Amino acid sequence: MLFDIDGTLLHGRPEGHTRAMVDAMARVWSVPVAPDDVWAVEPAGRTDREIARLVLRRQGVDDADIDRGTAEWMALAVQLHDDLHHQHPAPVAAPDADAVAGALLDAGAEVALLTGNLEQIGRTKVAAAGLGHRFGPGGGFGSDAEVRADLVGIARGRAARAHDDHDVVVVGDTPRDIAAARAAGVRVVAVTTGAHDARALADADHVVPGLTAALAVLQA
Repeated sequence: MLFDIDGTLLHGRPEGHTRAMVDAMARVWSVPVAPDDVWAVEPAGRTDREIARLVLRRQGVDDADIDRGTAEWMALAVQLHDDLHHQHPAPVAAPDADAVAGALLDAGAEVALLTGNLEQIGRTKVAAAGLGHRFGPGGGFGSDAEVRADLVGIARGRAARAHDDHDVVVVGDTPRDIAAARAAGVRVVAVTTGAHDARALADADHVVPGLTAALAVLQA
């Protein structure tokens, strides 16, 4: 069971995360970027690396320069997030996230994160929301690949055991989560707790109002 973070496990705008991303871009590529530049590229469901590329292209940075600076940018964004996330309102755990993850673990499922967040930022956010004990090693993150669909295969490769396609389920809240699961050939359950309604998420195998309903589908 591969869980998205923002809009799925956590609710609320990730302001510290966004600030760390843009401050790191400004330092690495010497461009005048701000959080509004991130919101302008419709970041929901994208990887952090894709978001950075889209923002930087709008600033006139070419792809070769973006590629050269990406490793430095990721390291600096993580460092800045460690300092900044305490200074901004933090996303909070979905009210049923802990219970749902616990129920899946108790039933013998492997539970991991599948997110466009850079790994250390994503894990810090999940831990700060009180869910860190539910999600151990493994998963797939925006620091692993820029294309979100690639993260599914990365997460599967890190799983403790092999799983058939039908036994791998992505749980997310955006059309891009759905598209990534489809591209990877696995199932997807969409929750309407993010920015998208049921109509926008209709391509999922199941669309449900929240994680408790997702659990009912997964256990059926």
